[in-house]
Amino acid sequence: MQINKTWVVIACISFNIGSISYAFVSNSMNNALKTLYIVFEISKDDQSFFAGALTSSAYIGAFFGAILTTFIKKYHTGILMADVCLFVGSSLLIFSDIYTFFIGRIIAGIGCGMCAVCQPVFIRQISPTSMYSSMGGLLSTVFSFGYFLTMLYGVWFPTTDDITSPDQLNQYFWRVYFFVGGIPSLIRIIVMKTIYNFQTPIFYIQNNQDDKALAVLKKIYQSSNYQELLENIREQSQTQNKQVELGETIRKYKKQFQFGLFLMFVFQFCGFNAVVQYSTQIFNDSKSQKTAQFLSFLISVLKWILYSFAGTITLKYYGRRKPLLAGLSLMFVANFGIFIFSYLKNDDLLIVFIFVFVFANFSSTGPIVPVYMPEFVPQQLISYCYYTFWGYSIIILLVFPVAMYFCVFNQANIWGCKTVSCFSRSSRYQVC
Repeated sequence: MQINKTWVVIACISFNIGSISYAFVSNSMNNALKTLYIVFEISKDDQSFFAGALTSSAYIGAFFGAILTTFIKKYHTGILMADVCLFVGSSLLIFSDIYTFFIGRIIAGIGCGMCAVCQPVFIRQISPTSMYSSMGGLLSTVFSFGYFLTMLYGVWFPTTDDITSPDQLNQYFWRVYFFVGGIPSLIRIIVMKTIYNFQTPIFYIQNNQDDKALAVLKKIYQSSNYQELLENIREQSQTQNKQVELGETIRKYKKQFQFGLFLMFVFQFCGFNAVVQYSTQIFNDSKSQKTAQFLSFLISVLKWILYSFAGTITLKYYGRRKPLLAGLSLMFVANFGIFIFSYLKNDDLLIVFIFVFVFANFSSTGPIVPVYMPEFVPQQLISYCYYTFWGYSIIILLVFPVAMYFCVFNQANIWGCKTVSCFSRSSRYQVC
């Protein structure tokens, strides 16, 4: 049976366009911290609150996404709803009203949560098994490209060193900056409602719409017997989706579920939030604004390159476990280096180890975990794993600012200990 690879690749690229908005919205505040302080008088203490608004609402989005994927199984609809939230949320960020800005962050966060849950599963069910590693890697590549665009835009963000009031700001630049983040979502809405307006074959089969399932399968495969292919998918679907209690499902797939929870733990507690998300603040505190913008942009370039490399080459030739273990080991070293040189107040070496961490994270946990999850964890349990992902995010956003206030920001040994824990646990899993 031949696969229509050209159609699959173009379709998956189209389905991933909205990830640019997801990445842009998630990271857009980093470039605008000083501008937002002037426009809304958002202090450093309040910045974590606004960042937490997106993360907390993402938990709600993940919940709705889980309902769509676990019970209704309308992944296509979930992606469209996520895009609507991302576009509307980004549009609200252009107003110079702090309450509207806050609401925009909440709506965009809901879109992020839904996108994180629905998109990987949809790509998984559309992609043939032999192509999923590449298509899953494509998801990471497009997401990192969105992060790259965010930081590229930030390079030209006007300096605010000599500005003391909102009237002195370029009022158009920051508004356009936040609005641009929603445009890829709008594009995906148009594309998915016109060119790729269909659910997955499994959805159609489960709802006795064989004609629509065949129409999608004919786009993906070139076969002489589509009816046989349809029956094979129906049989697999019936086996995988028998109505059983959640407790029984967890007991049956205990190891896979534990591994999914572990992956979410690694993804959040390896130090990513502490180092990468706050890197802009570290750069601003130790360097000039222009230098800080350039360093943040350089991180985005590395992310794009490494996500693409790890997503398409490393995953294909080295599997999942080895790159994950290597990345965790290097992140432990980087976290320890960040702690040492922050304690010694050596800004130059501190930045060096930040980039070491960035290299380790962006070539291991970053691109691997989103691909690993749908491959190893049963579809019925993926959404519950993502609940813990956003739950961990909320915990970090609540605890980390307190640690920053009572301690020194760069007490990265906390995250180094988490990395050691992740590394020691990951060595137990013999999964390729």
